[in-house]
Amino acid sequence: MKFLKEERLKSQKTISRIFKEGRSFTCYPLRLVYAEVEPTADAVFPIQFSVTVAKRNFKRAVDRNVLRRRIREAYRLNKVKLYNFLQALPEDSAMKNKHYAFMVMYVAKEELPFDEIEKGIKKMIYKFEKTA
Repeated sequence: MKFLKEERLKSQKTISRIFKEGRSFTCYPLRLVYAEVEPTADAVFPIQFSVTVAKRNFKRAVDRNVLRRRIREAYRLNKVKLYNFLQALPEDSAMKNKHYAFMVMYVAKEELPFDEIEKGIKKMIYKFEKTA
């Protein structure tokens, strides 16, 4: 499954709202900040996703880009489980037909391999399913 343009979180207004009103938790090496958002008219996907890596921890842009790519790829490979969970909810569930904005932050101080990042994404998805 591809990571399409419509799935990307780009709205500055939404991003600032996530940090003001959203909830968060950490699944090392990642931290998820999320909030429920109003779906746009052309919203096809229930989740919009964005990634950030701190310049304070990784001075070189090359290192930040590599980490962002690893996180996006891990999310792309595992988002099907998350989408299936949201679709399988019963009609009377509070989460049914809701849209969320995810901001994933890389919190580790060192560059980790893809398999550890993917483990963090899997834990993050599992924890979101339990808490949301």
